[in-house]
Order: sequence, then structure tokens, then C-alpha cells
Amino acid sequence: MYRFTFINQWFIAKVLFIVGLWVLCAKQYVLVKDLEPLSSFVPHELLGVPANAATKIIKKAYRKRSRELHPDKNPGDPEKAKKDFIKITKAYTIMTDPAARENFEKWGHPDGWGHFNIGIALPETLQEKDQQLFVLTLTFMICIVMIPGYFYHELTK
Repeated sequence: MYRFTFINQWFIAKVLFIVGLWVLCAKQYVLVKDLEPLSSFVPHELLGVPANAATKIIKKAYRKRSRELHPDKNPGDPEKAKKDFIKITKAYTIMTDPAARENFEKWGHPDGWGHFNIGIALPETLQEKDQQLFVLTLTFMICIVMIPGYFYHELTK
């Protein structure tokens, strides 16, 4: 008759620890999955002008929006106003500066390429934007859970 001799207080502690890590991973996933991607920043929509608007129209729209969204004009919620004001200022810079506009169209950022790409030495299917959360989660699990867990298991033999 087979007996479950491996089930003791340390085994239960290890199982609870692993379950706790999985719960932590699930909570982190819930927090990260709904983050607004940076690609949703569309400068001409923030200013309320067409994509090919003239500089004069862009400046007029920026002045109007900056008066509306300036933190001093919105004492009820200065943090939101400050964030919105920074966004329209960045949009104005992108729309009026040819170099910034070209960088934004090519790289998605007015300062040019500078993104951290997690797809180094991975197959192309894992380098796609849709797979980034999966790659980050898998990397987290390997580096934070599996490798230390292996060494912990080896040390407690």
C-alpha cells in the first residue's frame, strides 16, 4: 500500500508559497492588461485638427485647448488637467516640428527610436506587439519563480 510520506508541513508550506506567487502573478496581469498603449496617442485628434492641418490652424487649436486645459484654469482636478495639458503640448510639438512629426510617424515617439524591445533573440512570432505581455509574463515566471524554485528545491533535498 502506497503512503503519502512526502506530505508534511514543509510540503504544504511550499505549495501555499507557490499558490501565493500564482495569485500575485494573476493580480499583476489584471493590472497590466488594461494599460492604455502609447500608440493610442494621436496628436491631431488631441488638438482637434485634421492630420494635414496648416501650422496656423494648429497654433490656433493649441491656444484654445491650452486655455481650456491649463492646470490654473481647472482647480477642481489639477492632476488630470496637468496630464492633459502635457499631452496637448506634446501633440503641438509633434504637429509643428517637422523632425518630431517624422519621428512620430516612423517610430511612434517624437524623440525618435528609443523603445525598449523585449523581443531580443526571440522568434518573430513572439516579437509581435500582441505577444509582449505573454513574453513578459513568461520571463517573469522563469526568472522569479522557476529558477529560484529549482535552487530552493535542490538546497532542501
